[in-house]
Amino acid sequence: MKKLTILSVLFLMSLTLCFSQWQKMNLTSSVGGDIDKNMYQMALDNSKLYVATNDGIWESASANGGDWTAYGLQGKRVFLMNLGVLKLAVTVETASDDATKKTLQLYKYNGTAWVNTNFNPTKLAIFGSVLDNLINFAQIQNDGETVIVMPTWGNGIWRSPDGGDTWTVSAYETCTSCPNNTSILYKKISGIYTFPGDTKIYGTDKADFNMQFLIYSEDYGLTWNNKPVANFFNPWALHKRSVDGMPYLYWAGGTGNLGAVWFSDDAGTNWGASISSGENFWNNRRIIGEDDGPLYIMCSAHNVYVSNDNGDTFEPVGTGIVIPSSVPRPANEPFFLSHLVKSSTKLYVSTTTDGLYSFDLTTSAVQNQKTNKLMLIVSADKSKLELTTEIGSKITIFNTEGKVMKISQAQNINISIDIQDLKSAMYFVQIENVQGKSFTGKFVK
Repeated sequence: MKKLTILSVLFLMSLTLCFSQWQKMNLTSSVGGDIDKNMYQMALDNSKLYVATNDGIWESASANGGDWTAYGLQGKRVFLMNLGVLKLAVTVETASDDATKKTLQLYKYNGTAWVNTNFNPTKLAIFGSVLDNLINFAQIQNDGETVIVMPTWGNGIWRSPDGGDTWTVSAYETCTSCPNNTSILYKKISGIYTFPGDTKIYGTDKADFNMQFLIYSEDYGLTWNNKPVANFFNPWALHKRSVDGMPYLYWAGGTGNLGAVWFSDDAGTNWGASISSGENFWNNRRIIGEDDGPLYIMCSAHNVYVSNDNGDTFEPVGTGIVIPSSVPRPANEPFFLSHLVKSSTKLYVSTTTDGLYSFDLTTSAVQNQKTNKLMLIVSADKSKLELTTEIGSKITIFNTEGKVMKISQAQNINISIDIQDLKSAMYFVQIENVQGKSFTGKFVK
């Protein structure tokens, strides 16, 4: 996967993002004063921005801030939101069986007020352990009914087929493919996800210390299947989209030493790692991106990054987010950047202690740039680069610093370029046809 086909826009376009600024958003309430700046999740709905805080949910009708109005659950710490067909929110409250511990409660908006569902009605502490490991929950329509699927970290996957009235828990399974045969699948789940146009439900499962699994359900959460991915310490980020008509899954988590993201073009059977790696990409808690466009990731203790080559390489999105120096290493599990969402014109990122930032995509070179396909094949002995283009096209190979390494012109449709003299590294190829249209791809020697 992704060994022969390279999907990218012009590499240099991404550099434009580095010179643009994130803007601190106005947190002024419409009735005066500022709303709480300890924030956990956001949602965009009908062009309005919603944010979950330590003081309930707030709505910005303009999605620009400064016009915030209370949307409910004020006085409660709202940790997760899902504003689909049902308006749902998860709060963090004191456990009934241990006042020193927390528990989770699921609320539903009935049109006039938020009402508690029957999820964890007795407020047991086992539903609130290690809150930082919970990322996302999902709802999906099935024959007119709203199915809600809730993950827990250590207490399994909970499912309601009727909008929160009744609940069942999925059965655990022994992980026979794990190094330790006592490892359990479907127990430690950080996130549950649904994606437009797909009736499958997906999740991230930490079954074993050294192995993480993609889990999926094809019957609206009644039963689950699994496929191994890699070891990200804790699996925190999952995304699905289409690129050039092909579905891709993207996966990341607590560490980025294996690559900023891993990706699969065969429904999770095989995975490949991105080229970008290192501590900057640790604590990757969000991956978002529309079909055929840029891919964005949120690495909580460092920055938001963008990829214009379908997840191979990443560059920072702008400057201006102030990451506090007191944020420890990601392996210690605290996080600062808490959520990332995108409208047609802006990116929004929330923080756990410092409110919201927005980034204007209309001024960036990659705002709505779609990827172009260019097939590059490196021969088995890495001596030749083969490609197909139009006769007369100018072909330029340059390194990651922008230095031109080779220039040639296509005399035929099928081109073979000698690259024996190039060092082992990643290179970019720009093709400009006789009409002046450019395509860019990359290859690794």
